[in-house]
Amino acid sequence: MNEREYLDDLHRKWAHAWPADAPREPQYPLGQRPLTAYLREWARRAPQRPAVHFYGRTLSYGELDRLSDRCAALLASLGVQRGDRVAVFMPNCPQMHVAFYGILKLGAVHAPVSPLSKALELGYQLKDSGARVVICADQLLSVVDQVRDECTLREVIATGVGEMRGAQSAVPLPDIVLAPKLTSARAIDFLPALDAANGPVPDDEPQLDDIAALNYTGGTTGLPKGCIHTHGDMLYTCASFTPVALHADEHTVFLNFLPEFWIAGENAGLLFPVFAGAALVLLARWDALAWMRAVQHYRVTHCGMLVDSVADVLDQPNVRDFDYGSLQRVGAISFIKKLTPDYRRR
Repeated sequence: MNEREYLDDLHRKWAHAWPADAPREPQYPLGQRPLTAYLREWARRAPQRPAVHFYGRTLSYGELDRLSDRCAALLASLGVQRGDRVAVFMPNCPQMHVAFYGILKLGAVHAPVSPLSKALELGYQLKDSGARVVICADQLLSVVDQVRDECTLREVIATGVGEMRGAQSAVPLPDIVLAPKLTSARAIDFLPALDAANGPVPDDEPQLDDIAALNYTGGTTGLPKGCIHTHGDMLYTCASFTPVALHADEHTVFLNFLPEFWIAGENAGLLFPVFAGAALVLLARWDALAWMRAVQHYRVTHCGMLVDSVADVLDQPNVRDFDYGSLQRVGAISFIKKLTPDYRRR
């Protein structure tokens, strides 16, 4: 079979197997515009709609839009310009969403760093990306301080992971959310700085061909490399996957525990909910009891899982004490544990 015959055969099989109710082309509910424009439009249409639920605190679309505007203004006041890289060094929390959309609104480039990184790894990525500003979790300030001078960082902005949680939470809180806040004379306190930021915000939205993020991946050899993702890449990922695999819309309630510095977590937590105008239940890290309680309390409809996390839930002695009836789409990604026939049946 030559290449043309092979591809024709592949397309026939694809057409035969494609689900009847799934679109065959990308779907753009608000047009082919960057996700920053999607955030602004959902905030205009439904400013009180929940955007992020985080341990008892709900951040609305209107609040996320305003806070990310203030983040863009703050970064601009610190000299960040279009195309500049801004490192984000923190675990999952609402501040990461504010930082992500603030960076993109400014036309700068989001450069996430794993919060598990040690000084050597952080220093390499800061130097390789050329970031001169980092937004980090306060618990990671000691790691930043170890490399600050060698990376010629101009500004360090810090925030406590638990600063945007609620007073009461139906979901158990991990230690990282309960940790007392740390401050540094050498770091800008993120949330008070947002309150004080009142400078102009760029009103020209980024172009789809503009770079939005540098996501570092090591693959199997050598040091991690920064993979370029444009605003158009992010939009296409949403428009091709969300309508086909997720059937998500503004009534959807996503849950994400995958780390958002990682591309799978970025898609599931930072991109898909805003594309759909949906709510996101955000967990700072994986915990089976927190997941079970969150699904029941928030009536979660969509969640991407690892086979390992599914197995963890199934093995909980109280797994049948919770109501999972709201779930509509649950994907299972296999990295370590295999998606065996037994796990499928369970």
